[in-house]
Amino acid sequence: MIALIAAVMLHWLVLNDIHLNPYDSGPPAMRGEDTNAALFDASVREMVKRVPNASVIVISGDLLAHHFPTLAHSAHQEPYAAAVSTIRAIASKLNAAFPKAQFLIAVGNNDDPCGDYRSEAEGTYNAAVARVFAPLVDRHGSSPGFIADYTRGAYYTAALPNGLRGVVTNSVFWSFFYRGSCQVNVRDPGAKEMQWLAQTLSSGHNVVVMHMPPGYDPESTTDAHRLLPIPFLRSHFDDELRGLLDQDRSNVPFAIAGHTHRYDFRLPSGVPMLIASSLSPVYDNEPAFFRVDIDGETVHDVMPYSYDSDLGWIPQQSFDRMFGVNAFTAPELYQLSRRIAGDPDLRARWEQAYDGWGYSMNDVTTHRWQTYRCAQVAFGEAYARCAGTYVRSATNLVVLAALLIIVVVAAAVLIVTWKRPTPSL
Repeated sequence: MIALIAAVMLHWLVLNDIHLNPYDSGPPAMRGEDTNAALFDASVREMVKRVPNASVIVISGDLLAHHFPTLAHSAHQEPYAAAVSTIRAIASKLNAAFPKAQFLIAVGNNDDPCGDYRSEAEGTYNAAVARVFAPLVDRHGSSPGFIADYTRGAYYTAALPNGLRGVVTNSVFWSFFYRGSCQVNVRDPGAKEMQWLAQTLSSGHNVVVMHMPPGYDPESTTDAHRLLPIPFLRSHFDDELRGLLDQDRSNVPFAIAGHTHRYDFRLPSGVPMLIASSLSPVYDNEPAFFRVDIDGETVHDVMPYSYDSDLGWIPQQSFDRMFGVNAFTAPELYQLSRRIAGDPDLRARWEQAYDGWGYSMNDVTTHRWQTYRCAQVAFGEAYARCAGTYVRSATNLVVLAALLIIVVVAAAVLIVTWKRPTPSL
């Protein structure tokens, strides 16, 4: 009987980068705008329709709108109270729509009302958010230590169906742009979290959920004209994370991330990682959510649903059908990445999905497409070689900045010297 139950295909719902703006009371948000109440309510209704029996719901961060503190101040509200109220509204609607589902909710770089790339540890804000999320995450006692763990630093574990365990991380602590906390500043919270992760991944069958993925940001790298590769995480944290995934690869069947607002995949240390695009259409993508079919411990297929303001909700081609793969596994994804590199037609389909079925950035299929494709399979120094960036390592960013400062100072000295009158004899 146990074997038969384990063999049942389960459906997960993945919903990323909601970015809810509670101050927009207009019609459903359009491209270039963050999610408003109308779009969010319509999305939840569609999710219930498309994935009515979702066993697990994954939200990998960024529940709050961009520039949330500014929005709150403009509405004459205190940002912390407004943030908790907004998160409570999201949780309440999802809980009512999916009263039996197990939730995994990660923190994103826009989820602290203190500001972008802020994230606290052991503060009152985390404690308030933990109490909001607890009924969803600690469903049926799945995460008994959740409130204490989330308050500590927004990373925790939760029991999942099929004997899996959700391992939810706070990747903001590891971010290249992390700016600390406005409440309680704990010394090096990223290192403490990494120690926790090392202990956690050493056993069990773990699905790792994070907001920012390891590796490089191809859009920022392209915007920088490939002068240097722009990382999502600080280099030592990126190395440690991939080292843990490599060491415990048999304990991590797959991972899920967001942050990019794009639809793609990665293979850090051979672990298949789904990058699911956003509900927010702020970066000119179509709002989307995903049904993920789980067969035992394997992602069998991914089914996207996107929203068009004229046509409504549209089921897109499943991942397997779109890309001609048998499952979302490391061997299949390695081969898919190679095929994308060599097949212009397949690359065009990938670009359309990558852009969230919105407008084309004209970067993926032009001469710069390698910057994007390499991010799937190349990490560390290998990415710079694959993408053809001029600076080979992100660690050289500090050196480059120092050189620029020296050049600017030297130029200023020359200008002052040149303008200084010659003393008379």
